[in-house]
Amino acid sequence: MGSTLKPSVVRPVSLVVGGLWILVLLGICVRIGFAPHSHDVFGTYLDAGQRWRAGESLYKYTRGFVYSPLIAAFFSLFSWLPVSLGSMLWRLLNATIFVGAILWWIQTGDRIPKRLHWLVFLLILPLSLGNFNNGQVNPMIIGLLMISIVAAHTERWMLSALAIGFATYLKIYPLSVGLLLVLLYPTKLWWRLALVLILMGGLSFLLQRPAYVLEQYQRWVRTRAADDRRMNMNIAPRDFAMILRLLQINLSAKLLTVIQLIAAAAAAAICVYGRFQRWSSERLIIWVFSAGTCWMLLFGPSTEDATYVLIAPPLACSLVEAFHRNMSVQMRILISASFGFLLVGLILNAFFGLKKTPALMSVQPIGAVLFAVYAAIWLFSSALWEKGPENAD
Repeated sequence: MGSTLKPSVVRPVSLVVGGLWILVLLGICVRIGFAPHSHDVFGTYLDAGQRWRAGESLYKYTRGFVYSPLIAAFFSLFSWLPVSLGSMLWRLLNATIFVGAILWWIQTGDRIPKRLHWLVFLLILPLSLGNFNNGQVNPMIIGLLMISIVAAHTERWMLSALAIGFATYLKIYPLSVGLLLVLLYPTKLWWRLALVLILMGGLSFLLQRPAYVLEQYQRWVRTRAADDRRMNMNIAPRDFAMILRLLQINLSAKLLTVIQLIAAAAAAAICVYGRFQRWSSERLIIWVFSAGTCWMLLFGPSTEDATYVLIAPPLACSLVEAFHRNMSVQMRILISASFGFLLVGLILNAFFGLKKTPALMSVQPIGAVLFAVYAAIWLFSSALWEKGPENAD
């Protein structure tokens, strides 16, 4: 099923969607001007930046600022600005990386024709709005990972390593996507990624007293290792373990770790299998993007409601492509159900003060599982990767 919009209509629709994005971001900036501390996590980042400048402890407990000392140094740049201005600039930077990465992704391949690019952004907007409103770092993370994947695909190896490296210092688990890319491009990427991680860590020691920086890295590692949120339902991760809890299957932490490692090994094994089967580079990077995103959400260390913006770009692209190409009704139902679960989960958490229960907190993980199943079926269906007349712009 192709797009029914005539070419003469596409440009106005694209302008409307682009204008909608601009209006949403401007509206958020106006809100910040009147209430900079309302619905905002930027204050936590700003406080860490100020503490970095003053040489004070960044990590006093497992919550609060959870990113690396290097990221605290990054946010110290915003501490020189008025709070409202810094908060606005942070969100605009976040949005620029996010939107720019999506544009680069959909323009690099030909899976989605240009006339349907507007639809991708329209579908992503409701899934990402809350992150921009609160100033979350998640859009930047998925943006950097998209940049790293496309950069590797286009043989921009150092850019790929830099994007993965910075995302890793934001939250450690994005390194999983980098490791999948290393499996695809071992000789080109592994040493560049290792070098970038070392240099970025070393940069921290040049920006503050070395003894202070070393202590903060030690505190960072300790607080991350001690951050177990599973016993408190209000902050428990919304991941695969929550679905098991909904089914009244209670596994030990060790067994959950084993499942986590098995899922990672399966994603890696498919990358190796694809290389031996000589799958196209496009097919492989889409798997890395889809599998990496699903693993981070379902098996990562601390998936929250806002974290599900990570799946918005691959889900929106897959949904548009499913209805653009000759996919079966079952596949279209599966990807539509995934989007529906994620959207409903977002609405329930954003607008209803419901008690945190396994049922409520499993809605988004179920959506991610549905997408993972869709991606796996799609990946192994060779006919869906053949070029056809429906792919033309």
